[in-house]
Amino acid sequence: MNNDIYEMPLFKGGNKDTIEKIMHDFPSRYVQYKKGDTIAMQGSACRSLYILCEGSVYAKMISEEGKELTLDTLSAPDVLASSFIFSTEGIFPITILANSNCSLWIVNKESILRIIKEDSLVMRNYLTVISDHSVFLSKRLNEFALQTLSSRIISYIQQNGAIQNLQEAAFILGVARPSLSRAILQLVNQGLLQKENKGYTLTKD
Repeated sequence: MNNDIYEMPLFKGGNKDTIEKIMHDFPSRYVQYKKGDTIAMQGSACRSLYILCEGSVYAKMISEEGKELTLDTLSAPDVLASSFIFSTEGIFPITILANSNCSLWIVNKESILRIIKEDSLVMRNYLTVISDHSVFLSKRLNEFALQTLSSRIISYIQQNGAIQNLQEAAFILGVARPSLSRAILQLVNQGLLQKENKGYTLTKD
């Protein structure tokens, strides 16, 4: 097993002999995806833990009306489906796509159960991963449920430095590009944003 696995947040500090033995008893698989590939489809069964070893992915949710909302972009090393694998429904509530060429280590549910039962440090790491993802999603939902589009645009620029690609920003913010353009123009007219070579940025005091 690649030693880099033990530097990942989930397994860091865990007992290597225990983890290797369990992984041998319950085979896992290493899969590579190209940019744009679908890794998991919303509504499909979730029976394994997906560990992102290389590259990045993004998660989106699609409503019955076909509206799309980008929830998060994750980069290696990270864990996907940690909150779904042990849920009662056992399905993916989101679609996960490759944001770049990426590699994932797909670990059987029984393997994870055995490891967290036998290694308390890995169990603690797993709970931390789930908690961190839950906190992030709570903040993300707060942005969409309670914040105006103007507030979300400002938050996006604070996190990313600028809006360089309107289509990409619209996708991440979950709005149509024309709506984003109108909101940005309004913020520019209000003196809150400015247009620079690198894109739209916050106006300097």
